[in-house]
Amino acid sequence: MKKKTKYIFAGLFFSLILFTFGIQAEPDISSEPNLGRKKFHIYITPIYLTRYTEYPFRSRPEKKTLTTLYGFTNNLYMGISYSRGENPEERGIFAYTTQRNSSGTQDYKKTREGEYFVFRTQYFFGGNVYGSFNLGIEKGYRIEEKNFLLFQGNNVELMPYSKSTIYSDRHFASAGIGYRREMFEYFILGTEFEYGIMSSGKTNQHYTFNPQYFNGPPPSYVAEQFIIRDRDKPNSEYMFISFYAGIAI
Repeated sequence: MKKKTKYIFAGLFFSLILFTFGIQAEPDISSEPNLGRKKFHIYITPIYLTRYTEYPFRSRPEKKTLTTLYGFTNNLYMGISYSRGENPEERGIFAYTTQRNSSGTQDYKKTREGEYFVFRTQYFFGGNVYGSFNLGIEKGYRIEEKNFLLFQGNNVELMPYSKSTIYSDRHFASAGIGYRREMFEYFILGTEFEYGIMSSGKTNQHYTFNPQYFNGPPPSYVAEQFIIRDRDKPNSEYMFISFYAGIAI
């Protein structure tokens, strides 16, 4: 349902953009001078589409983005975008166990993921059409798994094992082309297509366990280190299409 709603909004937005293109293409028969664009453009991006060329890849969770731009000239705008990402998370979850007739739980904690800043430069070169160059940084985050409880019959046992996964900050850059129009004096609508490259960042894992309890390394540690361990991944190219609305002051 959410995807269907997103596509409906995207279709309506494209229709509105085409309509405003048609208005712009009409000859200006008024005698009023061109007042130019307002200095501040502030807008929110609620609709977006993304795609990465590498898979699997640490994709960036996309949430609403707030952008503030200042017009140094009528055509040149510079500013910053900010996204808070996903809220921190802390909960209990089921844990994998190797012993028969047993179950387990663990504490799971994740710091804020997907928080990023983008420094934007936009230049209008044809009416309401602009080109852009963008540099950004995404803040890293951390996942902690600890307090493993093993349930077997009437017995409850705390397993001496914990794991921390740390994802580093990473950088990205893109170039794009967009369309933004001031409407009804203070209202703006726009869309932008970006194509860029995003670093994969680094992933570090730290384990704490008692080898005497497990008679060696824990099974999950062995599996993650030698079977399903994430290898160093290359950077990824990505596409980002955004649809936004806001105010001009």
